[in-house]
Amino acid sequence: MMESMTPIQIPDLPSQQARPGDSGGPEIEKNRRMELAEFLRARRMRLSPEQVGLPSRQRRRTPGLRREDVAERAGVSAAWYTYLEQGRGGIRPSRDLVASLADALLLPETDRTYLFTLTGHVPPAATTAELSSSFLQQLVEHVTAPAYCTDASTNVLAWNSFASEVFGDFAAWPAEHRNLLWLLFNEPAFASRLSRREEYAARVVHTFRTRSQAYLSDPDVIAMVGKLSQENPAFKELWATRDLRQGTNDTIQAVHPLGELTFRTMMWQDVAPRGTRFSAYLPADAATSTILRELGTTA
Repeated sequence: MMESMTPIQIPDLPSQQARPGDSGGPEIEKNRRMELAEFLRARRMRLSPEQVGLPSRQRRRTPGLRREDVAERAGVSAAWYTYLEQGRGGIRPSRDLVASLADALLLPETDRTYLFTLTGHVPPAATTAELSSSFLQQLVEHVTAPAYCTDASTNVLAWNSFASEVFGDFAAWPAEHRNLLWLLFNEPAFASRLSRREEYAARVVHTFRTRSQAYLSDPDVIAMVGKLSQENPAFKELWATRDLRQGTNDTIQAVHPLGELTFRTMMWQDVAPRGTRFSAYLPADAATSTILRELGTTA
């Protein structure tokens, strides 16, 4: 039962087209190198020798650590670090070296994440406190349309009553099975009202491969993917294509006892912590809006 709250009305958004240059190029690579150089320099200059256990240098003309100090703390040569801070091309620090640089500069988690991104590496998993389940639940319950939140492994973290009407009662399935991938290929009742359930399943599989590193590093997810591949031919076929897709403003249809429903999807990635996705299914026509208002009144 959804609590009585002031709903957030979310308007339809125009579909977004890919922009030229999004895939990268020499100019973008140059900009990335220069941003990395400026970022390293700015963080180096913020640190005093005393903060890292070095003797004070009272007559220094410029604030902060010297490049040689950072290089020594990171375990690299002063020349290599100088080239990196000058934005020279052809320098590709490994993931371990990036971690060493972050440690040398005493970077907090947000800065560490940015440094990994600038150097072309997937940032490490967040260690900060996650949003509480009650907060996520409040978020979806303020939406007057089907909405749910999932983590990087497609575990369903929160959902509202509208989502239960369209996809099924998430509360009816055990917590360990409350996962979009598992439900789609093991629970026939899940999303059974969708007109093209198989198309929706393909979207989930291909989007999961695109946006998540969990299937490469999380033992539980690796085991789940392996089990699905062994036991479900449909999943195995979809997974083997290695097709990738970004979440877009897709349209889906569902058949409800009150009438046909048409939705446009809206997704916000990396809500918090990293990997958390907020998905909402907004009414695409007046008939759907009317049915949702009726469902909201009876919820």
